[in-house]
Amino acid sequence: MTTQDLGIVEILSSLEEENLMTLARTVTQGLLKINSTEEAVKGILKYSPDVLSILRRKAITREVLFSYLDEKNVVVKLPITKNELIDKILECWNVSPISSSRSNSSTDISHQKPQETSTEISKKEDANSIQALAEQFATWFYSLMNSEGVGSEHFYSDAKLKINLYANNDCDSTVIENDPEDIAKQLFKVKIQHNLLFNPNISKEGTQGRMNPHGLVMVLVCGTLHVQETCVGVFEQVFALARDPFCDNNWKIKNSELNLRSQGQIMGQPRLCDSELTSGLLSLPSS
Repeated sequence: MTTQDLGIVEILSSLEEENLMTLARTVTQGLLKINSTEEAVKGILKYSPDVLSILRRKAITREVLFSYLDEKNVVVKLPITKNELIDKILECWNVSPISSSRSNSSTDISHQKPQETSTEISKKEDANSIQALAEQFATWFYSLMNSEGVGSEHFYSDAKLKINLYANNDCDSTVIENDPEDIAKQLFKVKIQHNLLFNPNISKEGTQGRMNPHGLVMVLVCGTLHVQETCVGVFEQVFALARDPFCDNNWKIKNSELNLRSQGQIMGQPRLCDSELTSGLLSLPSS
């Protein structure tokens, strides 16, 4: 670890456990399952663009920064602002704000094809980014669904959920709007009532990210449904995600539709192109 990384670890370790875990969930946008303070520190370090962005987080208060400098016997003139404390810490680490990034700024372009323009490369990166987001989101979401359930904090206040339960050629639909708490409860209720385990198909055929005309990121997922070790059906789900500027710009769910299908014999993993719910959205751009 570099001096700045070691310093960040010390500062993060001085936070109260609840504040540290909250900060880790914020930095990782809730996509990483964190079970300990060590995992929280590791996640913050790994998924923050640079140390400066960490020091500027609301959880890293002026008091925390001042205490760190005091422990290092660095004397500062009072009164002092948070930004001045950050500058002093970076100075102690021999780091300038410009060079505080831990990522390599000299990106290797030796493998880029000469005929690719910068615009084409940018489009590919955007597409890869959206696909990675879709896969990370699906892994995170169904991991929560299979354990304690998804919380209301992951939905917008005006979010909408539609659940379609297909069995014996009948369809029972439930729609909930403008009530994140009820949405979270309904999702968990369906899982508990039917004792379901969601097994998403995390591959290009089973999970994809798209952009709709309104700029929302659409996450399309399909997979199998299990009761204990028995496969009892398939599911398809579509999410519309948007960043919340009032929640550290984290991704939150704007709306979602879920199809649950009881099915006897299932030959292979479900595919998005075979679902009426998701196939029509595959024509949307991936960036």
